[in-house]
Amino acid sequence: MIYKRLPVAGERAERECEVLFDTGAAACFIQKDVAEELGRPTRAPRPPTFALGDETQMTAQHTTVLQVKMDGHWIAHMFLVVPRLPVEVIIGADFLQRWKIGLDPATEEFIVDEKALEILLV
Repeated sequence: MIYKRLPVAGERAERECEVLFDTGAAACFIQKDVAEELGRPTRAPRPPTFALGDETQMTAQHTTVLQVKMDGHWIAHMFLVVPRLPVEVIIGADFLQRWKIGLDPATEEFIVDEKALEILLV
């Protein structure tokens, strides 16, 4: 797990947030108040239920698409909106795998694969 302060943007605002990179989290999460400040969360058609590290179960009633700035790149992803988290934003395994982001626990840095961020237009 690596903690960073990174710019996060939604359709309403952009600001630095406390972000936890957590390979043990299957999905990405954001605190409800932060999600509402940055964007416009939408009701999840089928709200997912998940277990926290302490085995507490929680249901995410809303989702939101946000962009996180990493190494000069704005990376877009869907986040589950939840009322309480230990940090403002959690980036989980789905984000890390999708964008091929590596974590180096020794230096507490993330590694962005530039090739994974290329978008080819046809």
